[in-house]
Amino acid sequence: MGWFTRFKKNEPTTQVDAKTVALPESSKQISVDNSQLNGASIHDQQGIFLIYAYLQQDFEKRGFDDALVSPDEGYKNDNIRLIKYDLEILVHQIKTYHESLMKDIEFHIHSRGRAGLIDLVDELKIKQTDLKAHMDKVQEFEHSLQSDSGFCERAILAYKRGFMKGMASITQTYLLSKKF
Repeated sequence: MGWFTRFKKNEPTTQVDAKTVALPESSKQISVDNSQLNGASIHDQQGIFLIYAYLQQDFEKRGFDDALVSPDEGYKNDNIRLIKYDLEILVHQIKTYHESLMKDIEFHIHSRGRAGLIDLVDELKIKQTDLKAHMDKVQEFEHSLQSDSGFCERAILAYKRGFMKGMASITQTYLLSKKF
């Protein structure tokens, strides 16, 4: 058999890169990132990372823009309450996500332990420990949200500062630039 394959035409072979595999229209495109192959370093914008992303918004610019729309104290207070409510919704979503993920991890620990997959169970226990730490951090965010301290307070202060800058900008533009 090997003798006949020698005379077969050599067709050019193409290597397929796992990063650019396109699936049919009916399925999604899969993108494989080498940094995600090791589960220890995945930050998939889930869980606590959503809170960090929310708090890293430019609340000062948001406050400035809101002041230009309506430089009213009631409007400012309503928007501050909305910031808190949005963060509270996000915290509740993440707590639900973490609780569900914890149940999944516990199930896999038990089932893989029964199957004798010791190394996999050890990796899952590490993930479980990390998840517990994240759950504790989310709990801290929830307490700081209720007491108006910590990162929540930072977002509110940035919004207020931006709102005040917006009001000052309105005054400087319309009144202080007028000639008498």
